[in-house]
Amino acid sequence: MHKDLVLNAFKKARREVKEATGVNMSVTGLSKQISDYMMEECRFQYHEKSLRNKYNIAVKDELIELKSSVANCLCCYLGYENYAEFILKNNRQEADIKTVEKVFVTDKIKEDFRVKKEPSMGEKLKIIINKNKVTLIFLLVIFIDVFQIVND
Repeated sequence: MHKDLVLNAFKKARREVKEATGVNMSVTGLSKQISDYMMEECRFQYHEKSLRNKYNIAVKDELIELKSSVANCLCCYLGYENYAEFILKNNRQEADIKTVEKVFVTDKIKEDFRVKKEPSMGEKLKIIINKNKVTLIFLLVIFIDVFQIVND
């Protein structure tokens, strides 16, 4: 099913680029567009070369496997909430449908398949800066105390 997911993502990217520019874009360009979407919308970095390689394998009709985070992000690109929804709506194989039914057994498992937004790089930097400020203030207080003890 991952093969269909990758092929559908590239098909959508090809259609969007064709509508926007009227030009057919190369597989490398399409993989860059999908990779950029994954970074901006899903806050997940997956290199365009990796996407291109997965696409080339899928075109050869070989089996491919994606990490769950990559699959979920590609599903979001295609307009699905998660990979489980993609499987349900594209139920071509009985084995996949049975797997999805097992997934919906508990709410905990459902949440694992949702795309989780991670803090942006700016938010991470703010956290680090705030931690460093606290450390500097603490060291300043200790320095002042030591300096006062030495002067007394």
